[in-house]
Amino acid sequence: MNVKKFFELAKERGITASQLVINRSKCSSIETFNHAIENYSIADNQSAVASGLFEGRYGSVRTDRIDQKTIPWLVDGIIKAAKANESGSGTDFFPGSPKYRKKNIYNKSIDSIALDDVLKNLYQLEEGARAKEPRITDFNASFEKVSSSSEFYNSHGLKLVNKKSSYYYVVALYARNGEELRNSDQFDFGIDPSKMNLAKMIDEAIKDVRSQFGGVPCESGKYPTVIKNDVFASLIDYVVSAASSEQVQKKSSFLAGKLGTKVGSSKLTVSERPLEKTPFFSYFDVEGVARYNKNIIKNGRLETYLYNRDTAKKDGVESTGNAEFSGGKIGIGYGTIFVKPSKKGFEEMIAPIKKGVYITSIQGLGTGMNSINGDFSCQASGFMIRDGKTCEPLTLITLSGSLLKMMEDIKDIDSNAVLGLDGISSPDVYVRSMSIGGK
Repeated sequence: MNVKKFFELAKERGITASQLVINRSKCSSIETFNHAIENYSIADNQSAVASGLFEGRYGSVRTDRIDQKTIPWLVDGIIKAAKANESGSGTDFFPGSPKYRKKNIYNKSIDSIALDDVLKNLYQLEEGARAKEPRITDFNASFEKVSSSSEFYNSHGLKLVNKKSSYYYVVALYARNGEELRNSDQFDFGIDPSKMNLAKMIDEAIKDVRSQFGGVPCESGKYPTVIKNDVFASLIDYVVSAASSEQVQKKSSFLAGKLGTKVGSSKLTVSERPLEKTPFFSYFDVEGVARYNKNIIKNGRLETYLYNRDTAKKDGVESTGNAEFSGGKIGIGYGTIFVKPSKKGFEEMIAPIKKGVYITSIQGLGTGMNSINGDFSCQASGFMIRDGKTCEPLTLITLSGSLLKMMEDIKDIDSNAVLGLDGISSPDVYVRSMSIGGK
């Protein structure tokens, strides 16, 4: 797209200030199920989001089609949207941050990965898994490689480009032991294929599915509870979402009014780190504001809410670089989230627990979570902890509690931090007491 021509035409048509964001991505993926190709796709996607001020009103428009007709269509769309803006409110456009922390996250070796070679890998993974564990009934494996770029321009002359690439391997295996059917999902992803370890991924999946056989419910009650890293990540996701200034200003967040106060144990530090070299790296937001690494919760204290420019203006603060397109408007988003680990191993962390529960999986959190007050209840599975050791598997139990109470009751954290596909890195976490529903 001729970016210069867009700004020239916008100005000519009476748009006094404007902005253009262009996103491009190339994605190749392959999926197998029981040694047969389930899906094979190559996609080349692009989109443009243009916004501007016309007669003092703000208008924005998006398209997935970029060709010779796109520029006049975008300009017309801004004008139409601005005229339809009944509030009549306008906005300004950001001239730029003093400093941007750019990094090279693009790895050309990812682009050169051949899907034919990947298919052989997927078949070998399945063959190896079935040889190690004959109770496997179904085996699903997939691979995806993505190269993307995001370009930001505005009428202040600001130009920003973020280019990156990543790969993803995911396996899901299902095994049957008598009447019991259990499954395990594992993944390997990153920005450097030389660091992938697919054998470890399969070994972890087999170990996990084997450990689940023979599960029974425990007695209902309150137990010292250890929460596995990926499960805690799914819970902390709601905590970070509650730090959205948009939700706080709407009074629909359980963190409203708690800025600068203790909301968790001194063991808990949660940071947003968009500048880490991960597949989720981004050094500017959709308003062109520089992103930076920041603590959201530090040693249990709520350090900041997450702002875009509009919500920051309402609170009289600076944007934290968390603007994100959401439902046709600019909302709040966040980059990679890190829950700070300790140097303590898992075995050392659980050693003092005489009788407790280790939660390794939860289901139904989306319907079981009240995101306004942070109360939740969901199905879970895991293991009993007895005398500092994980013992018999548990199934058909429920985990219930309050996110605020859970954070306050964190007694310890281990060193086993894992970055998940959701962009959240978390260790295992030991909570003093949580409600477990069983028999």
